[in-house]
Amino acid sequence: MLALFSTKPGYLSYYVVLLLAILLFMLPDAAQQLLAYQRQPLADGELWRLLSGHLLHSNFYHLLLNAGGLLIIMLLHGNYQRQLHLIWQLLFHALWISGLLYWLQPQVQQYVGLSGVLHGLLFFGALLDIKTGKTGGVLLTLGILAKIGYEQYQGPDAELGQLINATVAIDAHLYGVISGAVLFALLYLKYVWGKTTIRKGGSTDADQPDHD
Repeated sequence: MLALFSTKPGYLSYYVVLLLAILLFMLPDAAQQLLAYQRQPLADGELWRLLSGHLLHSNFYHLLLNAGGLLIIMLLHGNYQRQLHLIWQLLFHALWISGLLYWLQPQVQQYVGLSGVLHGLLFFGALLDIKTGKTGGVLLTLGILAKIGYEQYQGPDAELGQLINATVAIDAHLYGVISGAVLFALLYLKYVWGKTTIRKGGSTDADQPDHD
């Protein structure tokens, strides 16, 4: 439990995101409607909704579930901030998910919630676990894929939908996992390219400072 209240830099950004989600939840409904992912306003050029909609929640239970998920991811993968800062991950996942929702899901007129982004963060971290040889990385990756496959086969959880007063956006979860895989692939290619460039330049690995 002590780790949950750590103020180390790798955790601070998680607290900032959580605080922002809480503050936005406290806004009046009219203000939240100006921030939610809504298809028609997006078509009219209100592009901030691609990002801000992910920080809004349909009710308190929705916020509570996503806050718990964010804290779990912080405890699991907060030490990976050297690879890529959380804020950049959030921006990447949010834009990826919103973009795919807009182009592939025209029937989705409104979307709020952090769960799609959380799936992206968790899958990205699971792949880093595998890369670094961390115990459980393969099991976590397979568990996430199994969950996504089950959701796509079974459909949205009706009971959970009643609890959060919204339809569970299983496609956003899927897009989040895809986003996590794409982000990992991009960073891995960047890492490989950097190592190749170093070798071509005549330097050895021993000449280079330690890095993750």
